[in-house]
Amino acid sequence: MRKITIPIVILSLEFTSVAETTDRFAEVSKNEVIAPPSIQMPTLWTFDDCVNWAVENNTDVRKTLLSILQADEEIGTAKDAWLPSVGFSTNHSFTNYPSPENERSNTYGSSYGINASWTVWEGNIRKYKLESAKILRQRTQLDGDDLVKDLKLNILQAYLNIMYAKEAVEIAAKTLEVSESQTERARRLMESGRTSKVDFAQIESQSAQDRYNLVQAESNYATAKMSLKKILTLGLDYDFQIADIAFSDNDVTSPLPPMDQVYTFAASWLPEFKSNELNKEIYSNDIKIAKAGYMPTISLQGSVGTGYVSGNGLAWGSQMKGSFNENVGVTLSIPIYDGNATRRAVAKANLASMEYDLNRTQLMDDLSQTIESLYIDATNSQAKYTSGLKQLEAVEMTAELVDRQFDLGLVNPLELLTAHNNLLNARLELLQNKFMAVLANKTINFYATTQVSIP
Repeated sequence: MRKITIPIVILSLEFTSVAETTDRFAEVSKNEVIAPPSIQMPTLWTFDDCVNWAVENNTDVRKTLLSILQADEEIGTAKDAWLPSVGFSTNHSFTNYPSPENERSNTYGSSYGINASWTVWEGNIRKYKLESAKILRQRTQLDGDDLVKDLKLNILQAYLNIMYAKEAVEIAAKTLEVSESQTERARRLMESGRTSKVDFAQIESQSAQDRYNLVQAESNYATAKMSLKKILTLGLDYDFQIADIAFSDNDVTSPLPPMDQVYTFAASWLPEFKSNELNKEIYSNDIKIAKAGYMPTISLQGSVGTGYVSGNGLAWGSQMKGSFNENVGVTLSIPIYDGNATRRAVAKANLASMEYDLNRTQLMDDLSQTIESLYIDATNSQAKYTSGLKQLEAVEMTAELVDRQFDLGLVNPLELLTAHNNLLNARLELLQNKFMAVLANKTINFYATTQVSIP
């Protein structure tokens, strides 16, 4: 007798990280990093509920908010580089003369001053650093948007896994119900002498196997819910329930958009491509900063100060007033030779900029492979689902016919169990192809429209 068990199937598609620029990370406050959940937990979680909750409460999202706040501080630091520096200094000294030529053998002196300096020009280094700081902030924001979209795709996959596992439980329960009915009929046939104990034991064994399959299906269902709860950072003891959604045949077999159009549109909004373009600007600024080492530097200095020295017969107040002075000056520094430090810095910056083209080529290759793989998965799953519908219809008719023939004693238990298992196989295979097609279809539409939803 051939036994069948319900497989642990995890719907999974390979896809790259995707994101679009949103307003979620445009303005960030410190409170958002540590604020408690602002969304009330629903009784039945829809896909949108899961996404909204994850976006507000996911730890990685909040870490990205913190990174954006740090990037804002870096922008402030770059702006502050244009401000002058002002400081107060004072010096106090005691001098001893071991062999004085006069009566004074030691003196006390002090000085007081306020000094200020401001760099007028240094090859525009401050300008380029500010530009790079702003670009880095944009790139961090893109990282956050990328994370949100990754959450959407992960939630989509986990949500569909729950729906798949739930329907698998229903199939297992229905199969067990039929199996128990067959066992009861076989018992009556055995008691009436129309079948042997061996035949009855075979059918009873199948019933036990189907009962085990149901337990396994329920375990898979619980595991699928736990996976989504982990993404949503819900407590282990939380009773998590998703809303019931039914997919029509059109949801499974709906036509796919042209592959080349999806590829072109995806390349226009994927954050990896946008981040790479931002990196190109940063590389350009790094080269300019390195070349600034060849440029002269102009700075302004100014100070006011006074001082006091003991032993000259003048009072402290008189000396402080008489020594008061003001100073202003300008400094021009022209680099002549720095041991090739600037030349090496320029060369390194130019080499680093070559990474842009390599990254873009890699991104284009990865995207093309991802899109093509999605289309293969979607097309195969749709075709298998369409043929599976016809196959299931034929298998159901066969199972029903064999079941009637068994009651009449025209077939043996092995034929009955084979038909029984074939029916279970057909239902599970159709279910798997159904949800694989839905997952691939919705992922492709996400690349094509930047939107993902259920149903």
